[in-house]
Amino acid sequence: MGWRQNRLAKEARMSPSRVSQIEKALIPATLDNARDLDRALNDPPPGFFERFYEWMNSIPAVPDWFGRYLEFEDRASSIQEYAATVVPGILQTEEYMRALLNAGMVRATGAEIDAAVEKRLQRQEILRRADCPPLWYLLDEAVLTRPVGGPDVMARQLAHVLELSSEAGSGPVVVQVVPVAVGAHATLGGLLTLLSLPDGPNVAYLEGFTLGQLVEDSVRVAEYSHIYNHVQTQALSITKSADRIRSAMEDMQDDQSDTRPDRGEVPNLVVQRQRAGSVRDGRDEPAPGDPRP
Repeated sequence: MGWRQNRLAKEARMSPSRVSQIEKALIPATLDNARDLDRALNDPPPGFFERFYEWMNSIPAVPDWFGRYLEFEDRASSIQEYAATVVPGILQTEEYMRALLNAGMVRATGAEIDAAVEKRLQRQEILRRADCPPLWYLLDEAVLTRPVGGPDVMARQLAHVLELSSEAGSGPVVVQVVPVAVGAHATLGGLLTLLSLPDGPNVAYLEGFTLGQLVEDSVRVAEYSHIYNHVQTQALSITKSADRIRSAMEDMQDDQSDTRPDRGEVPNLVVQRQRAGSVRDGRDEPAPGDPRP
């Protein structure tokens, strides 16, 4: 039709700024937006934009590229991973992953959250396999101090990591901590996973805020392997890493204790309040001599 943005906004009963934001993918369009655009363009329901909206919302929760990664992960003879922001999925407790998914999937229903949790829990079957491959994790120290789900949930998550990992480095799961004091390094701010495959070339997987990339080119995979090895040289030893995780867990437990006042303290607070003043007509009245206005 050759309409300008202002004309389309007027016909669709939307503000020009909203039309612009949708065009630039700055905000998601709603179903009502899609129907208003179809109506403005005289496209009988279900029109193009409504059909496109429904198609976009029917895309599987696990993208094709990540489904391919999961196939590689299941076949891997060893897994190495650097995590900058959160505990890796295979090591997560259910309550920790629920806290992450509830925060990240802001428009998801309870059923969609449950489905995502179930998919993530299925990945953890690798830990129960008789032929569980070596799993070597580098965790940025910041991962330990971010109270995902609150201090109580985070304390149990860190205890779970300690339970799974081997301080002696003899078990299938090994965890090392990359101290914040290291400063900038090549993998800062993202996730890097390296999969060694018994029947083919190795692969790498990179993940950012909303997107992931599966890398199968052998030259690039070798580069990422070099980067991982370099970062590992800056990590704490296995024993010192376990000590740091334990210390972070204890800090979380202390933080949780601080948020739970002693039951015996509550009456004292009431008494102090009564001594300081009286409550009249629903307002806190100052006691004589109280300097408050």
